Amino acid sequence: MIKVENLYKSYGSLQVLKGISTEVQEGETLAIIGPSGSGKSTFLRCLNLLEVPDKGIVTIGEHTYDSEHLDKKKTLEIQRATAMVFQNYALFSNMTALKNITTPLIKVKKIPADEAEKTARRLLEKVGLSERSDFYPSQLSGGQQQRVGIARALALNPDVILFDEPTSALDPELVQGVLDVIKEVAQENITTIVVTHEMSFARDVADRVIFMDGGVIVEEGDPKEVIENPKEERTKQFLGIFNK
Repeated sequence: MIKVENLYKSYGSLQVLKGISTEVQEGETLAIIGPSGSGKSTFLRCLNLLEVPDKGIVTIGEHTYDSEHLDKKKTLEIQRATAMVFQNYALFSNMTALKNITTPLIKVKKIPADEAEKTARRLLEKVGLSERSDFYPSQLSGGQQQRVGIARALALNPDVILFDEPTSALDPELVQGVLDVIKEVAQENITTIVVTHEMSFARDVADRVIFMDGGVIVEEGDPKEVIENPKEERTKQFLGIFNK
C-alpha cells in the first residue's frame, strides 16, 4: 500500500531524515513516536510532498514518485492520494464547518455541490458535530476544530490519512474526544499514519509502531512489544517515564 525507500531530507547543513525505509499495509494504522526534532513530522510532510525530499522513492497506492525526478503532475497525484490532519487544525477561518468540508470536495474532487453537502453532513454527524455545521472555526473549541479537520480528511476518501500530532495543541480535557474519533477511523480499516506523543493511544490502537530519533528508525514492531518491552537502548531511555 505504502512503500518508502531511502528517504533523505536536509535543511541546509541540518540532515533531518537519514535514509528512512518502511512499508505500511492497506488498512493498517501506524503510529510514529519519538522525541521532538526526531524527524517525525518532516517524514509525514515528505510523504504527501508538502516538503520535497532530497532523495528517495515513495509509493502510495497506485502512485510512485522519485524525489529526484518530480513534476507537477506527479506531485498533484500524490497530494490527491493523501489527506493530512494538522496539529493546528488548518481550517479556513472565513468558512463554516460545513463549507470547510464541501469546498475541497467541489474544487478538488469536482463533486456536485448537493452531493458534497450530503457527504459533509454525514461526516459531521459521524464526528459528533452535526449541530455545529454552520459554526465558524472561531466559534468552535480546539477539539471541535480538529474533528472538523478529520471529517474533511475522510470526505476526500484518500488512500491514506496522515495525522501530524493531532492532539498536541489541545487542552488536556479535549484530547480524549479527538483520540476516540481517530480510533473509530482506525477501526474502519482506513490506512492511517499517526505521529503522536500519546503512548497509550499508540499502544492500544496502532497495528504497528515506529520509534524515530535523529532522523532514523531506531525500532519498529508490535506496539505493546516496542512500548512495554523495547529492545534498543535509546527506545528504553525515551519510554522510561511512560513505563514506570
